[in-house]
Amino acid sequence: MLGNVSITFGQPWWLILIPLILPPLVWMSYGSLSGLGSFRRALAIVFRAAVVTLIVLALAEMQTVRRSDRLTTMFLVDASQSVPRDQQKAALTYVTEASKKRRKDDLAGVIVFGKSPRVEIPPAPSELNLMGVESTIDAENTDLAAALKLALATFPEDTARRIVILSDGNENRGNLLEQVLVAKSLGVQVDVLPISYYYDREVLVEKVSIPPDVKKGETVNINVVIRASEPTSGTLQIFQKADGYRAPAAGNEKPSPIELQRGLNVLTLKQLITEPNFYTFTAEFIPDKDSGDRRSINNVAEGFTHARGKAQVLLIEGTAGEHVELVKALREKEIEVRTLTAPRIDGTGGVGGDPLPTDVAQLQPYDCVILANVPKEAFTESQTQLLASNCHDMGAGLIMLGGRDSFGAGGWMNTPVEKALPVDMQIKALKIQGLGAMVLIMHASEIPEGNFWQKVVAKAAINALSSYDYAGMLHWEGEEAWLFSLRTIGSGRPSMLRAIDRMTPGDMPDFDPSLVKAMTGLNAVRDAMTKHIVIISDGDPTPPTPRVINQLAQSKITVTAVLTAAHGNDLGAMSVMQNLARRTKGRFYNVTNPSALPRIYQKEARTISRPLIFEQEKPWAPRLQSPITEPVMGLSDDLPGITGLVLTTLKENELVEMPIVSPLPTGQVNPVLAHWTYGLGRSLAFTSDAGRRWAKAWPDWQNYAAFWSQVVRWTMRPAQQGNVAMTVRREEGRIKVVVDALDKDDQFLNFLRIQGNVVDPDLKAAPLELTQSAPGRYEATIENADARGNYFVNLGYRGADGNQGVISSGVSVPYSDEYRELRSNPAPLETAASLTDGQEASWQYTPDGQLDLRRTVAGANHFRRDPGLINPRAFAALWPTLLWLAGCLFLGDVAVRRIAFDVDRIRHDLANRWRSLRGQEPQMASTYMDQLKSRKAEVGEQLDRSRAATRFDPTAVPGDEPRTAPIGEPLLEGTAPQDRSKPARPAPGAGGAGLAPESAKADEAGYTNRLLKAKQRVWEDREKDKPKEKDKPKPDPGAGS
Repeated sequence: MLGNVSITFGQPWWLILIPLILPPLVWMSYGSLSGLGSFRRALAIVFRAAVVTLIVLALAEMQTVRRSDRLTTMFLVDASQSVPRDQQKAALTYVTEASKKRRKDDLAGVIVFGKSPRVEIPPAPSELNLMGVESTIDAENTDLAAALKLALATFPEDTARRIVILSDGNENRGNLLEQVLVAKSLGVQVDVLPISYYYDREVLVEKVSIPPDVKKGETVNINVVIRASEPTSGTLQIFQKADGYRAPAAGNEKPSPIELQRGLNVLTLKQLITEPNFYTFTAEFIPDKDSGDRRSINNVAEGFTHARGKAQVLLIEGTAGEHVELVKALREKEIEVRTLTAPRIDGTGGVGGDPLPTDVAQLQPYDCVILANVPKEAFTESQTQLLASNCHDMGAGLIMLGGRDSFGAGGWMNTPVEKALPVDMQIKALKIQGLGAMVLIMHASEIPEGNFWQKVVAKAAINALSSYDYAGMLHWEGEEAWLFSLRTIGSGRPSMLRAIDRMTPGDMPDFDPSLVKAMTGLNAVRDAMTKHIVIISDGDPTPPTPRVINQLAQSKITVTAVLTAAHGNDLGAMSVMQNLARRTKGRFYNVTNPSALPRIYQKEARTISRPLIFEQEKPWAPRLQSPITEPVMGLSDDLPGITGLVLTTLKENELVEMPIVSPLPTGQVNPVLAHWTYGLGRSLAFTSDAGRRWAKAWPDWQNYAAFWSQVVRWTMRPAQQGNVAMTVRREEGRIKVVVDALDKDDQFLNFLRIQGNVVDPDLKAAPLELTQSAPGRYEATIENADARGNYFVNLGYRGADGNQGVISSGVSVPYSDEYRELRSNPAPLETAASLTDGQEASWQYTPDGQLDLRRTVAGANHFRRDPGLINPRAFAALWPTLLWLAGCLFLGDVAVRRIAFDVDRIRHDLANRWRSLRGQEPQMASTYMDQLKSRKAEVGEQLDRSRAATRFDPTAVPGDEPRTAPIGEPLLEGTAPQDRSKPARPAPGAGGAGLAPESAKADEAGYTNRLLKAKQRVWEDREKDKPKEKDKPKPDPGAGS
């Protein structure tokens, strides 16, 4: 082990191959490599043994293990509503002081949590400094398990790990014990510092219970459940809310004095239901002075009921009194109608009109909502979503009637309401493509969040246009420039919206250049019937010149000027913008409320949507077509004539029916009446009006009342058949839904299919399907119902025998479960510390009861090193490196066996380099010819000695001349010839016994030939190399023979 690093093996049994392979390898290599010489042979054997060893180590999964002494401590701080604010502040201060005990390399981090956790400070090698909670936390619930899980995922891998929890221990989401067991399995210690409190004299209004369905004139019991931790007294007040108005309940106007006992108290009050409506009853407990009740938020609870009477319809119209004929006809057929007039939009927002519904409860009394020639800008985005949700999720009907401010002409394109209707407002007929063109000119305004509002209004305008309209946008970026040039929207709407997101409008210095650029673009559009410019500005650029204004008027381009009050009540700026709008027959808005801007732009977008209306003076008759559906069943074929309608396109859906169609305009399908089923509800579109402008002959039609009552009743919620009752109650963060179904004879209704949805306080619908649990009983459970507000459950049921209907009910969550806890719960925290070998710290107090933070911090060290702390080990696999080294050594083994180095020449070159460095003359190396002559002399001496010895050997066989040197020995060696004494040659022609002159001549001739061949090979080699001596003459091949 070297410091904190050691070596280990994942598969150590592979190591047994080393003693089994290496000895045979060395023995075999020693023999087979004998020709390399001792040094090269030894080096090759070492390389081979190393290659084998490295491969075996790689197979054994050799790895390094690095141990770290660093520690990361994550502090988990409970920021939920159940923790008193002063104790939460003390917890943050404790974390700041406790982090000062860290070692230099230790890390500390903070996670705050409520319903979900957030990393307030990621782990870092520095002290913490918490002044408050900066993360956005939903404090309505507590999920300790989620916070612990996030902490485990936040730890770095190469440090020891510890978690410190500062909480009251009350959790209403998740399961802390499960995550504690995970932490234990990972070797993570959990320290805890429980936050203690006890509300000893608290009062909680648990719930208000009232029958979900009552009748007009009925007196019902309102049961109020109150829990008190100690006996106390106070007053109870009942409030009633209907149609958006809240007031003391009739008959219970005065607060009722009450005495509460410890535990649950059930109080019953009588309440008379005077009118059919949807009522919300609120019970509020007001404690007496010095009662000790410290939290007022849990002193209020709500319940609601639906008092049913005749079928009710809500009609919302754009102009008051515009649909009196329709209202009169429906009332003749015993359909109650309530009429609301939508507000008109100016720079301050909605002006005049009636307050429109803003939540589901306000729409519950109505079985159908009729939008009668009312423009989109009269509604906010949330209200349009509410109208669609009321049909799809609540089962109510939705009808839209035509008019000049309805359907696409009213700006309803690309809205939730369009999605709910059976028709689309995008027209696919070629004859009306590109009939409107609008340019938006954006000038940086100094209103609060000016850039944000400019993007909002631009998007609202683009979404209000059809795909066949032209749209372009100009802004200032040092000069007038197109954000996107004037072109048909088509499929480019998403790219336009993305460009708007990236827009940063500049401060335009002059109106003229932008107006001229916009005018040039609009004049280039030949097929636009309506050309419009909308400019938003604070009015401070140089005013437009009369020449430009006259050119705009001559080109029939209208300009709407939107003045944002950035420089106070600037009369000069107001005059400039008013004059521009008046001279071009546009509109002027002086905006004092930025939230009115999107609806202004939607209104202006409708200026170029007039081509969506088809009108002519001479009336024509729409016609019925097959199949004849329920809304028009029994009507005669001779429908009264109409003089206009709003053009729409039928949705491509098999559920859509179109019983009435218009023959005009020709060349396209023109729905007059279309309907379909949308979710739990039904929706219907009538593209002409109800009799005031385009259908003037209809109110005098004998079937007028029958037609409209039939249409409206078809869309209403289905009437309930039999005795089907739904009970909804909330328990431990869940909603339990129970349906008991009996028929008219009080027999169980079995095998019903009951499904629908639950709408939460944020108007988000979740599907719901009930399963049968007993004869006539069906049940379902809704999880995570912990948000404060009203939950509405809407179910549709259908049986095999034709029993069907829609039932609705709901439950109210008056406040978070956090406010139901009266004391802290340290037990789960203590269990967490015990299971993980952590420590439990405690708060210290002074003798007068004040928190002693210094002693509290001194009593615990969350950066300690104890036996239970597991230091992490970081493993690094070495097999890639081992195999790479084995490959390199294998190449070295091949090189040793295949390459022979000329050691003498290398030594000579090194010596010459050393001489050159010292300034001496390098020695010349011997040439190939010098080596050849030396070798020739050495071979000649050997032959002479051989002949002399043979001549005087009596036993020598003639012609058998011994060889002293093999013929195949290389003639050129890098060594100098040995110094031997040269024997005397016999005289020429001398003879003697035992001599064989002819054989000697033959041998001498053979030697000469061999010498010539060797010399020839030398010259061939020299020809391949660069000649070193160009000026020397070529030697005679026969020399010395």
